[in-house]
Amino acid sequence: MRKNLIIHSILFVLLCAISIAAFSTYTLETQKRVLKTDAIELSDIKYGMFNVDAWEKQFATIITKKLKDLKISGGQRGEAKIKIEKFLNESIDKFERTYKANNEKNADFLGISLRNIGADYFEIFGELKNQVPTITDDILNFLESEQNRDSIRDYILAQINSYTEGTFQKIDYTSYNNILTKYKTDTGEACIANISSTLERIGSKQNVSNSVLLGAFIILILLLFIIKEATNLSITLFILAAVHLLALGVFLPMIDIDARIASMELQLMGETISFKDQVLYYKSKSIMEVSSVMLSQGKTKVMLVGILVLLFSVIFPISKLISSLSLVYKRSLKRNKIIRFLVFKSGKWSMADVMVVAIFMSYIGFTGIISSQLSQLENNIKSFEVLSTNKSELQYGFFFFMGFVIMSIFISQRIQKMIDAPTIKGLEAENQLVTQTEK
Repeated sequence: MRKNLIIHSILFVLLCAISIAAFSTYTLETQKRVLKTDAIELSDIKYGMFNVDAWEKQFATIITKKLKDLKISGGQRGEAKIKIEKFLNESIDKFERTYKANNEKNADFLGISLRNIGADYFEIFGELKNQVPTITDDILNFLESEQNRDSIRDYILAQINSYTEGTFQKIDYTSYNNILTKYKTDTGEACIANISSTLERIGSKQNVSNSVLLGAFIILILLLFIIKEATNLSITLFILAAVHLLALGVFLPMIDIDARIASMELQLMGETISFKDQVLYYKSKSIMEVSSVMLSQGKTKVMLVGILVLLFSVIFPISKLISSLSLVYKRSLKRNKIIRFLVFKSGKWSMADVMVVAIFMSYIGFTGIISSQLSQLENNIKSFEVLSTNKSELQYGFFFFMGFVIMSIFISQRIQKMIDAPTIKGLEAENQLVTQTEK
């Protein structure tokens, strides 16, 4: 009696620890999902590489830098003067040829162009060429003025903005700005940094809760082997612990599918245009969320898959636990075929193992697809430096569900021994009686 009391006390303490840790893990994971969703939205490629405003911003930075670095003095001024004079002389020659050709087509008198005669007589084009050095100096003096450079920059940026507004569709920043307001930050980079630090703090807390769950789970498995004679109460406490694992397994995400471009760089006017951490695709779903999405599609085939997922991942395990409790407190149910199937044989048909393999296969397959496709992107765009990455990873929901499957198998074995024990004892007593009678 005292031994059972000690075991029951240990199980009760473990169950309380599991309840507190499970609630903490679920709460923290819910907070993490909100934070990760916001960070993913801010890092979406539509606000970066696929956003003309982001390109404009980097162009503006480069143009401003180039104009500030523009120094026309000494040898540089001499080189610039030669190039500008050459350009102006060529432009005047081109204009002179065009001017005279047009006037000859529209002759004024007897096929003679009086305008061309006047231009030659007054040496208009020659006088223009004589003024080229003065005009060149005026241009160079204009460019050396800081105020004029700012005007040139503003003009160039205005032209770029005018072109992009008439060519590209503008991005809706409502969600983006709402997230910035939510975290009281001014820029996406600052907001992501804020979210990352918060995620680290939550992750540290969650590691503590998960460590408690892992430790309690290991102890429970050991107790299932150590306890020689299980009682109804001890089996009930084991089943309640399994319920916690099942709940976490079906409500927490099982896998994060995350494909992104870690870095993209190209050179423009000797300066680097770069985009970092551009999210291409992200999904994070739990079993219940997947089932809900499938059932809401309205397509027969998809709904059928959703029903099967719900049946084998949620309804079957719950039915198994309820049947186990019923069998523990009412041994006569061991003759019921449905109860026996759910408690002792449904493990083979619950598709838990198939589901585990399917998750692994989808994880590995998606990893291969993303790695292959992004590698092609890196190889095909020769003028860019593209570094792709695949951050897909299994989540806690997968491990909790796997823990439930393992624990439910051990519980079923323990119940099997428990209900067979009276029969075995009865046979032993009968054999002893027969032996004594023969003697």
